[in-house]
Amino acid sequence: MQSVQRSVLSGTWSASTSEVLKTIYYRGPIKRAEIADLLGLTKATITTNVNALIAAGLVKEEQKPDAASNSLGRKARPVSIIPDAKHYVGIEIRGFKRTISVRNLIGETLYADQDNRLVHDYDENMKLGCGMLQTALDACGLALDDISGIGFCMPGVVNHAAGILDTLPSFGWRDKPVRDDVRALTGYRGPISVENNTCARAYGLRLAQRELLKDIHNFTYFFISRGIACPLFLDTNNVVGSIVGAGEVGHMIMQPNGLLCSCGNRGCLEAYSSDVAVIRRCQEAMDRGEAPKLRALCQGRQPTMQNIIAAQLEGDQDVQRIAEDAVYMLGVAVANVVNFASSRIMFIDGMLFGVPGNREQLLNVIHTNLCNALHSDTEFRFVEPDDYSGANGAAALAIHDSLTYGNF
Repeated sequence: MQSVQRSVLSGTWSASTSEVLKTIYYRGPIKRAEIADLLGLTKATITTNVNALIAAGLVKEEQKPDAASNSLGRKARPVSIIPDAKHYVGIEIRGFKRTISVRNLIGETLYADQDNRLVHDYDENMKLGCGMLQTALDACGLALDDISGIGFCMPGVVNHAAGILDTLPSFGWRDKPVRDDVRALTGYRGPISVENNTCARAYGLRLAQRELLKDIHNFTYFFISRGIACPLFLDTNNVVGSIVGAGEVGHMIMQPNGLLCSCGNRGCLEAYSSDVAVIRRCQEAMDRGEAPKLRALCQGRQPTMQNIIAAQLEGDQDVQRIAEDAVYMLGVAVANVVNFASSRIMFIDGMLFGVPGNREQLLNVIHTNLCNALHSDTEFRFVEPDDYSGANGAAALAIHDSLTYGNF
């Protein structure tokens, strides 16, 4: 027991300790005997590791013992995570927006804020995003050393292991040492996790929906914004799981030799169905004197997705036609992804789906193109858009890495 406790306190984790902690995290409150059954470990091993985690201040026994226990001796007390044992920061930068959140160990948000200035320069985005950290900590009464990890996410192809942004074509960013830059700009010396922003959202959803997903072996997260991505989350051990690839489905060719995409290819999904593409087509319609309800809402300004959704809900037929075109392409793409990945659940997150008719159309297109003989049980769930889902997901990524590697 003492050697295990020393390893936990020093941050040197055994595989069994990590698995025990993750099981408590994703399935707690849970009894020691249940942990032993799930992990195939002896009750003695579980007791030793649980007691070490309690001594380290990460886990607690519930005050009320399990009334259903048939034991004649001391009633079994379920164990659970102590929410405020650790704190994490999540930051997302997206060029047109930077968001930050501070969360405790179980993902409860203590603070959140955003900066909506449009900035194209990488260095300026990093300065603005990282510059929000001290204000966030002050608001929570925390010091930099009180943070157990920072998660940082952005669009584009990200090398998670190296902490590097390989490329973000739409902004011309390439080979950016994100982890090193975050460390230099914040002075933080603890663990820094860097990831694609859609992947981060998948980690955030895994944390928030841990009850729903505890027995699900895999899911996909289809995210539509200025770009389109769909990472696959594998959860084969029923405890935590990990992302496979960034899922850059936005560059799936939907129309050979079609519209020019920001990546330089033609016919990509993003060129037809991203928020940028929908906004562009609506602006073109307005320039032709079409889309009367949208023009009234915009009053000479470029339309936003909020304007477009409002105009569609008000019955603007030109906007309706543009939305239908975008949703059709998305439905075909979703069917292709499910046919390939065989995901048990697909979560769909996009502002277009704030319109009920767009949701209905998408599901019809999906099922028309889905190989139902193979994937008839795939469940589709719509996610309500949230300004802070990226920052919250980045914090969830940092929590995930702490649980996986014991880097508290």
